[in-house]
Amino acid sequence: MLTTVRTHGFAADPELPQRDGLLDAEAVAERLPALLGLGSLRSCNLLRAKYRIGESLRVVYRLDTGSREHLLAARAFPAGRGGSAYRRAVIAAVPGDGLPPVVLDQESEAVWWTFPNDRRLLGLSDLMHPLGSVHPSWQRSEAVEYAPERSVTLRATALDGTTAGYAKVFAPGSVDVAGLAGRYRRIAAALAGRGETVQSPDALCWSDERQLLLLSAMPGVRWADLPTADLLGTLRRLGAAIAALHDAGPAALGDDHPAAGLQPFTRLALPRVTHSAELVGLARPDVAARARRLAARLAGAVPAPDRPVLLHGDCHPKNALVDAQQIGLIDLDQAGTGAAANDIGSLLARLRQDELIGGPPAAELAAAFLAGYAGVRPPPVDSALHWHTAAALLAERAMRAVNRVHLPALQHLDELLAEAERTLSKGVLL
Repeated sequence: MLTTVRTHGFAADPELPQRDGLLDAEAVAERLPALLGLGSLRSCNLLRAKYRIGESLRVVYRLDTGSREHLLAARAFPAGRGGSAYRRAVIAAVPGDGLPPVVLDQESEAVWWTFPNDRRLLGLSDLMHPLGSVHPSWQRSEAVEYAPERSVTLRATALDGTTAGYAKVFAPGSVDVAGLAGRYRRIAAALAGRGETVQSPDALCWSDERQLLLLSAMPGVRWADLPTADLLGTLRRLGAAIAALHDAGPAALGDDHPAAGLQPFTRLALPRVTHSAELVGLARPDVAARARRLAARLAGAVPAPDRPVLLHGDCHPKNALVDAQQIGLIDLDQAGTGAAANDIGSLLARLRQDELIGGPPAAELAAAFLAGYAGVRPPPVDSALHWHTAAALLAERAMRAVNRVHLPALQHLDELLAEAERTLSKGVLL
């Protein structure tokens, strides 16, 4: 069995005793060469993890073998289930660019897939070199975001290396691709029609059969990659961009939101918030009492319903592209309808988490964002912002720290929950 030093503070998981070993890059680097038939590795880096307590752990590693880099995904199974999963995987496997396409680590009951092999995402091999078969400009591909068994985002390039767009490929049956494409097209048109300095990608083509959507490329640099000196101005511009998106709902969707493929946004709804508190406490018993107390306080202070708007649904530093002329709002897959405070609270919670783990001070950035927002439309009342920020600190930041195994946030988990309590009591970041 893989041995490791535990840094996440999780309670033991009897169903997944191999969990900690698969999360330890050093332990994995020692184990993989023998499984893959390699002499050694130059580097082995954990890129992503998705953990479901008592059910599964999925990880993505980037390996450098000295001659090239490879993406490998693994899934940890409860005892007795790894072998059958491996046998099914072998049937669908394609060559793995110099590595075995699928391997079973019998000792840890984990199955490893060499990209473009994946447990649920099929046909990725053909999309790495489509040679114009999907879209005339799309000749080659590079994986830029990979969530095993769920989705992959590919940079679609022309023969000269320029970016033709970004392709999203989803697990079979998980997404209404035509509906999602229609949503992107309507939102892009609505934002362009406002004549403001905010844009979003358009759908270039899509295929329900392949569960594939090709989106136009957007100019700019991710907010997350900007120098600190540029952040205040950027957050003010981002506030105006999110306000413009909220105002674009009628033009983008018409009056019939369900017909446009949008559902109410529920991640910060009270049942989800309460369930998040339970899961956070289960994974980390040291904060369980605080998480339960916070959920109870949130249950007793739910704000009055506000007029629903078009929500981005996933406001964070990777989903805003900034250039001199405009802000590009990308990754609208989770867009929905609901109170504007959902998006704003989510962003404010992210700013506070980033400060706790060593990022820039949140208060000034939050004030800049809210000032930019207020220049386009009135922001929600303070009590709604306080509640949604506190809810997002629990149901997004703390919950994702657990299920994405985000070590910096896990090391400040008690502080995150304490910040949520303080937000409810006194108001913060405003």
